This record gives sequence, C-alpha cells and structure tokens, in this order.
Amino acid sequence: MSSPGVSPFKSQAGFTLVEILVAVALLGIIAAMVFGSLITTTQAVDAGREHVSREQTVRKILRLMAEELTLSKRSLAYPWVGMNGTQEGQPSDTLAFLAMSQELSISTARESEVIRVVYARERDRLIRFVRRNLYTLTDTDETLDQMELADHVQAFNVRYYDDQNRIWLDEWPTAGKLPKAVLIELTFQDPDAAPRTVREWVTIGTS
Repeated sequence: MSSPGVSPFKSQAGFTLVEILVAVALLGIIAAMVFGSLITTTQAVDAGREHVSREQTVRKILRLMAEELTLSKRSLAYPWVGMNGTQEGQPSDTLAFLAMSQELSISTARESEVIRVVYARERDRLIRFVRRNLYTLTDTDETLDQMELADHVQAFNVRYYDDQNRIWLDEWPTAGKLPKAVLIELTFQDPDAAPRTVREWVTIGTS
C-alpha cells in the first residue's frame, strides 16, 4: 500500500516528452552532419573527375593539332596560313594548312588523302574545319566537315617561329615555306573558375 501523499507514477522509469524531443534533435543534428559530409565528399569527387575529364579533352585536342601540324604540307595553291585575330579583346586566331589525313581522327577519309584543315575560334568554341575534296567549287556537306573541339574557350593564340630570321611572328603569310615551330595557346574560362591557359609546342621543320 503506497504512502499517503506520494504519487505512484514517480517510482516508474520512463522518458519525458522533453527528453524524447532532445534525443530526436540530437539525432537530426548527427544525421545532418553525416549527410553534409557525404555530400561535400561527393561534390569533391565529382569536381575531381570533371577536372580530369577536361584535362584529358584538352590534351587530346592539343595532340590532334600537333599531329596534323606535323603532317602539314607546303603548297602554293593552298598556302600554309596563320592569321592573327581578336574577339571581344581576346586572341582569336585562324590557322589553315594542308595535311595528310589521319584515319583515327577522320573516319571518312582515306589514309593517304590530302585535306585542308582550318582551326578557328567562334565565340567560346574552338572549331575544326576539314575540306576533303580540294577541287570542289562549293562548300557542301559532302566535302566540308565541321567539328567542335572544345567549349568555354576564351582565347586561341598561335605564334610562328621563323628560323631564317630567328624571330617569333604573330602571323604566317609566307606561302613559300613552313614555320620551323608553332606555339599554340588555349585559354579556357570554365564556369565558376579562374581562366587557365595551356600551351603546346610543335616542331614542323622546313620544307
């Protein structure tokens, strides 16, 4: 028999509503911390993968350009031309030359075919044009290929080394010979990132 004036509920063990709310709040805080850390880690991993993918794309572009420049040919009918240009105050050069086609880069061309290659920047894109038939009178879909190599391109700058005068030139209007070397500079402006410039030296030699 219980003592007079003493509530029987005070002797029973249990959780009050306040204690349950505090426990739920603590669990919510811990869960938020865990998921926040997981999201941050996932974002960091994704950003790293995107960075690696961009670098691989850039290197692939520069390798393609270097290989085609190495295979470039001197021709009076279709001269090797490097033109200096700008768009919105940034370098936007144009490079045009004859080259031997490469089976890996041009699937529709024969390995021994001579093609006309043009690299140019259009707004924020680097475009590669290829004319397979040099004797056509019109630019049709069958003779002119267009490929977007990269986007977010802020600047495309090309310089040419004249080994005879031992100077670097911003343009190459000389049809009688090829430059000894070419310096390609690509500046990318990715969203929410500082501009970054990559460079590639290509030795061509004289012919």
